[in-house]
Amino acid sequence: MHSTESESSEQEPEFSTEATLLSEIYGFLALTMRYPSSSFLDGQFLDAYEALLQSLDWKEEYTNIQEWRAQTNDIINDLQIEYTRLFINTAQGKTIPPYASVYRDGDRSIQGKTTEKIKDFYRSCGYEVTSSTEPPDHIQHELEFLAALAGENRQEEETLFLHSLFRPWFIRFSKHSIHEARHPFYRVSIQLIDFFTKEEQ
Repeated sequence: MHSTESESSEQEPEFSTEATLLSEIYGFLALTMRYPSSSFLDGQFLDAYEALLQSLDWKEEYTNIQEWRAQTNDIINDLQIEYTRLFINTAQGKTIPPYASVYRDGDRSIQGKTTEKIKDFYRSCGYEVTSSTEPPDHIQHELEFLAALAGENRQEEETLFLHSLFRPWFIRFSKHSIHEARHPFYRVSIQLIDFFTKEEQ
């Protein structure tokens, strides 16, 4: 997510600790929805993931992630297989596309009217998606956008985006994802996204 507005290092606003923390959480959760890569997903990332679960006192979810880490021989391969099965392609044809337009436009199409609405909302706030093969309504980009808004303490725009453009489609997406997920990482990640975006409402 790239800002289109000029930035000034001399007039940095002071944000509340809560807003800054929420921005970091949104950004962290955005990474869980990216195609798994060793460029960001490593032991340190998973340590932070477990720490987040501990801070929420999600004991069962924490245990599930710990057990998976102890049993796996290849973290990246595990997650790439499940990410592909859930969100990209599966022999059973039951993928759960992580794009808002699939759920909002009524015809399960990608790059539909909703994509343009979301792109316009980004631009109205001074942001645009750059250097990505995914369209603007991919869940990763929407979470990155929320991270940017929270980081600037723009609560009005953040709330409007959550209510009007994120939660309406995410509710359906999360229900299907949690039901179909075989891997604790994605099941728990969707639950975390639901928790933090719902709490903002």
